Parts: sequence; C-alpha cells; structure tokens
Amino acid sequence: MRKTQFLYLLGMVLVSLLFTRCAEVIELNNETSGGQLVIAGRITNGTMGNVVNISRALPEEQAPQLISGALVKVIDQDGMEEAYVETQPGQYELCRDIVQGQVGGVYQLEVQVDGKTYTSSLQEMMPILAEDELRFELDIQDNISGSGTATSTDVVRIFANSTLNSLPEEFYIRWLMEEAYTVVAMDLPDRNFPRYSQQQCYIINELSAQDIFLVDGTEIRNVNLNNREVAVRTVDNSFTNRHYFNIIQLGLNRETHEYWSKLQSLTVRQGSIFDTPPAAVPGNFVSSDPSEEVFGFFEASSADTARLLMTNNDIPLFFLDPCQVDQETFLQIIRVPFECISCLIDREIVEAECIFCSLLPNSTLVRPSYF
Repeated sequence: MRKTQFLYLLGMVLVSLLFTRCAEVIELNNETSGGQLVIAGRITNGTMGNVVNISRALPEEQAPQLISGALVKVIDQDGMEEAYVETQPGQYELCRDIVQGQVGGVYQLEVQVDGKTYTSSLQEMMPILAEDELRFELDIQDNISGSGTATSTDVVRIFANSTLNSLPEEFYIRWLMEEAYTVVAMDLPDRNFPRYSQQQCYIINELSAQDIFLVDGTEIRNVNLNNREVAVRTVDNSFTNRHYFNIIQLGLNRETHEYWSKLQSLTVRQGSIFDTPPAAVPGNFVSSDPSEEVFGFFEASSADTARLLMTNNDIPLFFLDPCQVDQETFLQIIRVPFECISCLIDREIVEAECIFCSLLPNSTLVRPSYF
C-alpha cells in the first residue's frame, strides 16, 4: 500500500478517535494491497464517546470502505453483554441499557464481520485525576502565503490549566480539544415560502486531530500543568453566536497510553507529517483467522469535560454573514415559483448550506445539552 494511502488512513482513524468517535494508527507496508479491517472504538463512563467505527482498507489511494451490518458487542467483567447499534454506515453506538462503563470496570469488544470474529484485549477503566480549566487570548498571527506575501490573521489562542488532585505512582491522561457553535439558516419570506422553517444547527469540530496531548504520570511530580496552548482558532463568523471550546480529559490505562504514545510519534515531529515514513503501530485486536492482519484499538476511558464559552462580546470584530441577502438577491428569491426552494439552489441564487445548514461538515440538528 502506498504511503499516501497510509496517510489517508491515518487521518481517517484520527478523526474516528474523537471524543464522539474513536481508535488507532495504522501502518500498512508497501507490499500490501488493502483489505485489512480497521476497528476503532471506546467505552466511557458517560453518555458521550461510546462509539465503534469499522472500515476496510482498499488498495491504492481509494478511501476506506465503511463496513455496515457488523455485529458489535461489549462484554464486562461480570459477563454482561450489550450490542452497539449501527447509527450510520460503519458507525456503531452503545445505548448503555445493559453495560454502563464505570471506573474500575474491565471491558472487551467483540466484532463479527463476514463470518470472522475480532476480539480486543481486556481493558480496565482508570479514574479521572485532574481538574481542567480553559482560558483564551486574542492574538494576531503572521503568515506567509504561497506567493511570499505577508498576511495577518486574527486568532484565538486557547490555553489549559490542569490541577492534579493526587499523584499516584502510575497514571496516564490524554486530552482532546473540540469546538462547538451554532449556525442559523437564512430566513426566507413567509409569503413565498410559508412552510419553510429555519434550521438551527450545531457544528462540533475536533481541534486536535494532529495533536495528541498525553501525560505519563510516572514521569511528573508536579500537581499543576499550566498554560499549555491546546488550540489556535482563526476568528471568523462562527463567533457571532455562542462558541464553546471543550477540553475532554480521558483517564487511560498503561496499554492505551503506550498505543497513543506510538501514535504520537507519527503525528508530532519536526517538519511535516510527510517527512518521515511512518512505522507500524500494533493495535489490540486479534482475528479468529490467525493469518489475518487486523488493525485498530478498543479502549475503556473515563472522561470529564471542561468548557469555555465565548460570544461576540469577547471578539471586538465585525462578522460578515456569508448568507446575507442584498436587494438584488432578495428580488431573485421572491421571483422563483411558489415554495420552490430547490429553484433557489439550482439557479445558484443562494448556497444550499445557507438554507440547509445541516449540510455543513460536522453539523447536527440535535442540540447539545450545554447549549
């Protein structure tokens, strides 16, 4: 498999390991032709992040094939079992009706695909040990364009302070960063579109896909981890409304930490991720077929979230609405056939995303509990 395909797979797996998703880093050597199964999953002690993603690597630079119809179940130390339910192609979610992750519990994932069974190692869920707090600073970031032109961009820098409640001899922590903000679809004239209802969407973006924030508790004896820059975000119209930055702390066991440390060596390096050929990172799944190579990681991680809310009062800038309608556009809108929303899009009067914000990447119509 070519290096570019590995890099694509690496990105797919990192994205799948977000707090609401999950799994591992994969190295496929240059002689393989694809076909390897990739299983990435997690169980937590809360309602978020209990997701398994399953895909299959394809040859050359093709995108991985999402696997539907798999049988996925988690088994706890008492033998209780619960199936993950497929919520979209290749993604399976735990409803927590029978098995609810808890600190100290031990869990194993079992997946059946095409008559084969894939089993993870046993994973113990460790406790959360730190209290996190976020703060922001406004800054101007200087950039050099591809043509050599100097430009300046307004950015928000997010910093984390973490205080450890205790210092056991051995503990491991990983942090994820994400943002969440609202987008409201454009309003259309009631007279022409009486049944149209504005969508309100919630965009949730992972901000640490290339950054893996880890702490090995055996190497630190300091109860405070302060002023760590965890995200840099360009200021744009997403700050018009409520804009949250969330830091998600995951309590890891040693095996999970070792896995993410190896993954970190692929994503944190001098220069570009393209500079050095990646090394193999084994996961924790085995196949019922001893000759089959399978990739992925299943982890049991306790989770805790700290949030920072920003509004337009925190940003001394004017934001231009990309879906703002001028007089000429308004006249075109009211001239289309009655209730013909598709006409607005087909005739390129407005962008589809301005009417249906649910089309935006990482968008959901389900309101997060903290909004």
